[in-house]
Amino acid sequence: MLTVGSQPTLNERIARVLIQSGTRRPVVKSMSRVPDPKIDQMYTQEIGRNSTSGQLPSSLEWFTKTHRIQMHAAFLLLAYRRIHKSLRSGTYEGMMPDSIPRIAFTRTLTWYHEICGGQDNAIISSQRLYTLIRTFADAQSINQRGNEAAEIKLHHCATCKLPLIVPRHYTEYHCAEHKPKGRRSTKG
Repeated sequence: MLTVGSQPTLNERIARVLIQSGTRRPVVKSMSRVPDPKIDQMYTQEIGRNSTSGQLPSSLEWFTKTHRIQMHAAFLLLAYRRIHKSLRSGTYEGMMPDSIPRIAFTRTLTWYHEICGGQDNAIISSQRLYTLIRTFADAQSINQRGNEAAEIKLHHCATCKLPLIVPRHYTEYHCAEHKPKGRRSTKG
């Protein structure tokens, strides 16, 4: 427990940001590494109640449901990669290398909520972002090849080069603006 005048640890700061962003307990625990009793206490302090319960979303197909979701997911992956790379190449006093993915996730989520005008306007929840980032494992696998085991990949529209998340088996894909007449997309 924090005492008057004490500074929260990096893990506690990550947990606090995630809780304030509407993130559910399993993701907060995984990303912050704060002990269970402390997480419960922080939920009560920050939002006045415990985290909602239930299974976390795990469907990767969801990221390909609509053009809007595909775009948001792709931009979030690219933002995460940029933030991760920046943290890795920077010299931040006292930052442990294993903290970089957790900080990059938290900063990506915060940035996304700012861009969307708040978490209520965000299309992709923090839980879905966690699933997406975890699928690609690290910033190195976020490229056109993606994660070999995943059913989705980061791809670009064949016409305008807009980044999108698409099903893994697609070899060519056109965004909603440039799709060929009579077809939703081109499969490989």
